[in-house]
Amino acid sequence: MVEESRRYYFKGIAWFIASLMVCETNDVITKLLEGSLSPLQVIWGRFLFSTLALLPFMLQHRENFCSRYLLANFLRGFILFIGMFIWCYGLDVSQLSIACLINFTTPMFTLILAAFILKEKIGKARIWATLIGFLGVAAVLNPRTASFSTATDSLFLLSAFFFALLDIFNKKLVTKETTLGSLFFTGLFTMLCTLGAMICSKDTAYALTGVFTTGWQNIMLLILLGIGANFLLFFILKSLSYVDVSATAPFRYVELILASVFGYLFFDEKISANAILGAIIIIPSVIYLVRCEVKISQKHNYTERQIPTHCC
Repeated sequence: MVEESRRYYFKGIAWFIASLMVCETNDVITKLLEGSLSPLQVIWGRFLFSTLALLPFMLQHRENFCSRYLLANFLRGFILFIGMFIWCYGLDVSQLSIACLINFTTPMFTLILAAFILKEKIGKARIWATLIGFLGVAAVLNPRTASFSTATDSLFLLSAFFFALLDIFNKKLVTKETTLGSLFFTGLFTMLCTLGAMICSKDTAYALTGVFTTGWQNIMLLILLGIGANFLLFFILKSLSYVDVSATAPFRYVELILASVFGYLFFDEKISANAILGAIIIIPSVIYLVRCEVKISQKHNYTERQIPTHCC
C-alpha cells in the first residue's frame, strides 16, 4: 500500500511537470505572435482552435454534450478568461519582472484556498517549500531594479488569485466531469467570454477578421496554441486525479527554471546569474518537499481519483 501510494504521488507530480512544459511551449508560441495580434486576439484564437480541435471527438461521443455541470464549466471558463485578460492588460502598463514576481504568488493563494475550500491538510513541508520557492523567484527577477505601482500590482494579485481559484475548480470537477467534457467546455466558454470582450471593444470586425488574415504562419501557430491549451488542461486534470492541489503548489516554481531554458533555446536569451541563484534556491526546496511527501505517503494514501467516462 505504501509503495502504491508513493507511485501515485510521483505520477501526479510527473503529470504536473508535464503541464508546466506545455505551458512554457505555449508561452513561446504566444511570444512568436507578439506584434502580429493583440492579446485578446491571441486568447480568442487560442480557445477557438482548442474548441474546434475537440469538436470531432465530442461528436463521436455525444453523451458528453449533456453535462450536468455546465454552470460550473462556464464559471471555470470565465475565471480563466478574467485571469488571462487582467494579466495581459497589466503587462501593458507594468514591467515584466514585476508582473512575473507577483504572478508567482499563485501557489500561496492555492494553499490558502485548498485549506479553506477543499479542506486539504497543508503540512509544514508544503508551506516552507512554497515560501522558499517564492524567494527563489524573487532572486531571479530582482524586483529592486523595477518600480512598483500599487494599482497595477493589485491587478496582478487579482490575476494570481483567479488562477489559484481555477486550480480549485479543476480539483472540484476532476471526479465529476469527463475529461473530454472538461476540455471542450472550458475552451468553448473561455472563447465565448473573449468574444464578448472583443465585441465590447472598438473595431470588433477588424479584431475578429484579423485573426484569419494575419497569415498562414500565424494561423498555424494559433492552431498549435489551441492544441497546446487542451494538452495543458488534460495534464493538469490527470495530475489532480492523483494528488492534492496543494501538493502541486510548490512545483509551480519549476516553471521559472523551464522559462529560462526555453528562452535560451528558442530566443537566445542568456541565462543570468540571478536565474542560476534562483535555481539553486528552488531545486533544493522541491527535493525537500518530495522527501517529506514520500514520508507522509506512509500515512496519507494517494490513490487515483476515477474520472467519469460519461455524464448523462
